[in-house]
Amino acid sequence: MKLVSNINAYRRRHGRRIAIEQAVFWSAVGGLLLIWPHLSDALPTGTFVAGGILLSVANGVAIYLKRPGAN
Repeated sequence: MKLVSNINAYRRRHGRRIAIEQAVFWSAVGGLLLIWPHLSDALPTGTFVAGGILLSVANGVAIYLKRPGAN
């Protein structure tokens, strides 16, 4: 008994799902980068600084992963 009848179809679906999740995640990071300066008055200073550092690191990872040949 096979758990997956067609492993290639499963891999295709899994790869498509991962691509969609990555697109949504990096779109959210990009959106936060755009609105982050406007949140400086609403957030405490420590939270604003820590969030800015976290967003900068996430943006750096996104740029690194979008390079050709980086898998």
